[in-house]
Amino acid sequence: MTALGYEKVEKRFGRVTAVDRVDLAIPEGEIFGLLGPNGAGKTTLIRMTMGILLPDSGVIRVFGEPFTRRSTASFGYLPEERGLYPKMKVGELLTFFARVRGLRKKEAEKKVGAGLERMGMEEWRDKKTEALSKGMQQKIQFLISMIHEPRIAILDEPFSGLDPVNAQLFKEMILETKEKGTTIVLSTHQMEQVEQLCDKIALINRGRIVLKGAVDEVRRSYGARELSVEFAGEARESAKMEPLAETVSLEGRRGLFRMKEGVKARDVALALLEDGMDITKFEESQASMHDIFVQVVKSGRGGENGD
Repeated sequence: MTALGYEKVEKRFGRVTAVDRVDLAIPEGEIFGLLGPNGAGKTTLIRMTMGILLPDSGVIRVFGEPFTRRSTASFGYLPEERGLYPKMKVGELLTFFARVRGLRKKEAEKKVGAGLERMGMEEWRDKKTEALSKGMQQKIQFLISMIHEPRIAILDEPFSGLDPVNAQLFKEMILETKEKGTTIVLSTHQMEQVEQLCDKIALINRGRIVLKGAVDEVRRSYGARELSVEFAGEARESAKMEPLAETVSLEGRRGLFRMKEGVKARDVALALLEDGMDITKFEESQASMHDIFVQVVKSGRGGENGD
């Protein structure tokens, strides 16, 4: 079933078209990456999904039904621009938002306790939120977005500013939430997180969907861009690499070559052999989401690999 559907959705601000007739289906129970450069239209699309903005044309559907204000009752939302009530105590704040989302008092307090324990923040329950560090505030806002176990969670740059330990904690909790059946829309510029978490992605550029599909299929369709090579002797620079590789990294008997668009692994191998280098092993790696993101945005091209 489709959790969120967009049919020819458009939003304009004066002469600027922020979202340009977007067609998109986000499947239920998956982690869906909503990607794009700054100013591409992601945040506008998210705000229309939340009912903060209304589309100028087109239809947004939630589990097959046209969007209404009541649709957001099934949502959890972590906005990119964070904000907490600074004078409220952490426990009171979480309980307040849990009650707003319809939880009874005892259930809310139970979930608040479990959430703070999962975040390693039990001792902060009776502290005011203004005393929290930026990372701690982000953890509290993450709990607010998830505490009522939403059917759809929209997370806008959830890893921004997190240290590696807390980024790992967020990843674990996102995966746990998915296991419970929540559909997660993840908007981020951190392509490593996309590769590790997302089932499918859509890349928006200049208000349009320029690429969409399953992460593995997208990576395969763009082929390998890096070639790791081992030599019988010391690796050395080769002039023959200049037209073939964007970057070359040599260390000991190993070389890492980032191939230019259209260049195949065999082209690099043949050039190195012609230059008298004895290859003992070479291995291709799939294009990273980072490489694909940069390539598609810079070229202005894209393609679709299914819904």
